Amino acid sequence: SPVREALSRLESEGLVVLTPNAGATVATLTVADYIEMLDMRLALECRALELAVPNMASSDIAKARQLLGAYDQAMDQQAWSDLNMRFHACLYAPANRPRLVAMIRSVQDHMGRMLRLRVSGLAGHDRSHQEHVQILDACEQGDTVNAVALLRRHIEKTQREVQGSFRHASR
Repeated sequence: SPVREALSRLESEGLVVLTPNAGATVATLTVADYIEMLDMRLALECRALELAVPNMASSDIAKARQLLGAYDQAMDQQAWSDLNMRFHACLYAPANRPRLVAMIRSVQDHMGRMLRLRVSGLAGHDRSHQEHVQILDACEQGDTVNAVALLRRHIEKTQREVQGSFRHASR
């Protein structure tokens, strides 16, 4: 019974396909699925940042700068990917919306570790780092509108890179 409940939940999240009297298989995500997840990131993360900026303390900015420093020094895509997720989570924490932050994490988890690694490579270390610095600078200045606009552009660029990558991989 607990296994059945877990499989039903995974099916409702689109991660598993249940076939009556045959079992369960891992769902294959399409390009459209990934693009939709990036759309979800746009909506959720922009809202989280909008709520977070007015609540950011100097300690939040300092922690985010520390993560950016580690990101700048990181030498491989795995580290970039992990530090990128931690940086974004750090930005959204002051929103004080645990369910919203959990939904963001869920979307990131659905995208999967392999796509996050691929996205980290596609976006490029230097470009992402510069965009992160600009977003954080706007947050530090309390400029919510600019911070959200910069985050939106950051995620939209990633979305275009993912679409292009899948187009080129299918050729």
